[in-house]
Amino acid sequence: MRIRMPLLVILFRQTLPVTLIGLPIGCLYVLFAREPLSWQNPWMALFVLVHSIGIAACLGWFKSPSFAFLYTRGYSRDELWIHKMLGTVLSVLAVWLPIALIIWLPIRSVVQDKLFISPYFPIMMMREASVPWFWLAGYAVLLPLFHYVWIRRTQPTRGANGSVLLAIGVVIAIATLMSFRWHPFWFRTLLCILSTIVIVTTLVAGCILHRRLEVHQ
Repeated sequence: MRIRMPLLVILFRQTLPVTLIGLPIGCLYVLFAREPLSWQNPWMALFVLVHSIGIAACLGWFKSPSFAFLYTRGYSRDELWIHKMLGTVLSVLAVWLPIALIIWLPIRSVVQDKLFISPYFPIMMMREASVPWFWLAGYAVLLPLFHYVWIRRTQPTRGANGSVLLAIGVVIAIATLMSFRWHPFWFRTLLCILSTIVIVTTLVAGCILHRRLEVHQ
């Protein structure tokens, strides 16, 4: 299946509002946050959560006229699903990559060291280098799940709201795990395996259900 650039551009433009809002907020926070960043930072975790919800909402507002218009243009359901996933990746990278570059280049370290005279920098720069990858992993877990939620809610069968409860449960589980300061190696390995299962399951389930999606006009 070839990539249809006009379709991909349309889908990326649908997420542009959350991108334009999220990009400056994320960059400014990372640039001026005084404490060293870690994967357990609650504000960035909240940022990833809200940004993920925003992306899924922009691409999955199935009661909007633009949604119905796009689904009646002759594209197959698989084409639309794949391009929505690609649009999701582009929307994440448009925000995540500039934030990560602020940490890696090291713009953040220079600002903290020279402007705020922080005792943590440049020493903490190397420790913070791995943190953006944890944020990207958060996107990888949450976005397939949130896409599954709106796809499930378009189905004619009952129990659609159960997907919302599933998403809430996963978010609570992630927040609970982040509250612990230390995890043994075996537990972290188990989390990686479980996260992979969640990602693959929600992607496959979303793709299959998307083929039976009902368009509301």
